[in-house]
Amino acid sequence: MSLPFNRRQFTLAAASAWLGAGTPVQTMAQSTLPKTISLVVPNAAGGSNDVMARAVAMRLPSVLGISVVVDNRAGAGGNVGSAYVAKSAPRDGSTWLVTINSTQTINPSLYKSTGFDPLADFEPVAGIAVVQHVFLVPKTLPVNNLAELIELARRESGKLSYGSAGNGTFSHLLMEMLKMSQGLQITHVPYKGVAPALTDLVAGNVQVLISTIPACLQFIKSGQVKALAVPSLQRAPALPQVPLANEVVPGLVGELWVAMYAPQGVPRDMIEQMRQGVAKVQALPDMDAFFQAQGASAMKAGPAELLAATKEEFARWAPIIKASGMRVD
Repeated sequence: MSLPFNRRQFTLAAASAWLGAGTPVQTMAQSTLPKTISLVVPNAAGGSNDVMARAVAMRLPSVLGISVVVDNRAGAGGNVGSAYVAKSAPRDGSTWLVTINSTQTINPSLYKSTGFDPLADFEPVAGIAVVQHVFLVPKTLPVNNLAELIELARRESGKLSYGSAGNGTFSHLLMEMLKMSQGLQITHVPYKGVAPALTDLVAGNVQVLISTIPACLQFIKSGQVKALAVPSLQRAPALPQVPLANEVVPGLVGELWVAMYAPQGVPRDMIEQMRQGVAKVQALPDMDAFFQAQGASAMKAGPAELLAATKEEFARWAPIIKASGMRVD
């Protein structure tokens, strides 16, 4: 199984193109973008995708000289909003999609029909942010690292359960990857979001959970749960003492990333202007602190790099979903 893109190499590969973005606070001259644009977020307000989209929307006016509104169109795991942009949105640069990689690269394998083609219906524009995850167990579970959890699951085969934020989410897929690679029997308990899953984990009703770091950091710091491993290629700045899952189970890597796409047919000059605008927003002095507070880092990717990442993620998750037999509809 191939690994997801290496963010160190990924950033270096994009660097030369990114340097053309210019001075962070300088408004670009001769913009051909409409005076008001919409960023469609295919998820409910308050989640990682929405938070990142609003951070960009708040800052784009200062670098593009336009007005920006956020339009939440949630439903069907992100399919509703994405299908709207793909099929119904105008192609005049007034509507852009800010979405997460699971909607673009996992949903097509989970749903019978998403209403959009992740490659044919969109033009990749720019990466925005990468959000890391962490393996968690209750403080009462007698394990302190991922290797010990694997051994416990083998000894207690079929007796442990794990929670997830819902069918087809990263918390579900990463645990299925672990189970498949190690031959483990752990029962899946899906929840409607990570918050109720965390509540049951703290209570000991489930024994394992993979959560985004921002959602669970307070539980880790308070000692209510134990952080075992981070499924990334580099340690999490918010949890520098927590080792990588990849060190115990090679290939056990998965990160949520937020990126911007345009509906197919938007003029190339507008896509380039928006790419530069996102790059300038990422370079603003307050963005490092914002990303760190969200347990995230900037995803510095232009259209070519984002297209490559989209294709790679799609190819990576499809066989895992097929082998697990998971479906949403």
